[in-house]
Order: sequence, then structure tokens, then C-alpha cells
Amino acid sequence: MKRQRTEHEIELVTEMVANIGSYVPSTVEGLQDKLADAQAAMNATTQEEIDAATATLREARLNARTKADVSALEELIAYAAALDMRGFTAQSAAEVIQAIEQCRLIARDPEATQEDVDIQLQALQSAIDGLRTAEKADGSADTAAAAQSGAMSALLLAAGGGAWLARKKQDD
Repeated sequence: MKRQRTEHEIELVTEMVANIGSYVPSTVEGLQDKLADAQAAMNATTQEEIDAATATLREARLNARTKADVSALEELIAYAAALDMRGFTAQSAAEVIQAIEQCRLIARDPEATQEDVDIQLQALQSAIDGLRTAEKADGSADTAAAAQSGAMSALLLAAGGGAWLARKKQDD
């Protein structure tokens, strides 16, 4: 029975070693050596040696941590970096730029946890949500969004006027 446990641990760790790039480097240091030791212990003469190798291998396997998924963070970084910050207040734009830099550091850190990634993702999203439009000296907003809103309002007004004229012609 104990031999089966050792064989099972060896099987699990062999699979992990085959995908070693998916794990945080510091959590799998020496894993290949521990696997080799456990495989060698299978030929050991005493059960204590086999048990010790199994325990060491199990501990190493349980301490291994997969790398954090940074794909959503990278997408949000790309989106935020593409924003035209000229139409926003200097302070709110600076907060986004600072959040982008923090996110880039986390995205490149092989030791980053998923929690670290999620926290930075939320911080960047909050910074983007906190962008405030800059105003000109005359008090009007100076952004493409304001111009687009104005164009949409004019279009809706024209459509409403056209509908009113069509209705009036129909009534006459």
C-alpha cells in the first residue's frame, strides 16, 4: 500500500515537471531532484527510506503554486495605454498612468500571486473609472466624447424634427 502511494506521488510530480513552466519558479525549485530521489528510493531496501522520499515529494508537490493568470490584466493595460489622456484632468490621467505602471510590474513578476494580479486589475479599473474630463476656460468640456455627445444630440433633434414634419404632412 505504501509503495502505491509513492508510485502515485511520483506519477503526479512527473506530470508537474512536464509542465514546470506553469508554476511559480520559487515554489518548484529542486522538484526534479526530489522526484529523482523518490524514484531512486523505490529501489531502497527499507520502508523508512521509501516513506521519507514519499513525504518529501508530497511536501514539494503541495508547495508548488501555479502562475497567476495575467491575461485580463494585460488586456486592461493595453486598453488603458491606448486612451487619449489629453481630454482628462492631469490628476486623473496621472492616476491611470501610475496604475498602468504598477500593473506592468505585476504582470512581469513571475512570483506574483493571483490575488496580487486581481488587486492591480481592480486598481487600474478604478483609475479608469475615475477619469474626469478637463474643462476649457469657458467651462465647456474639451473631449471627443463631448463632441460626440453634441453630434448625437443634433442627430436626435433632426430625427425628431423629421418625424414631426412627416406626422404633420400625414395629418394635412
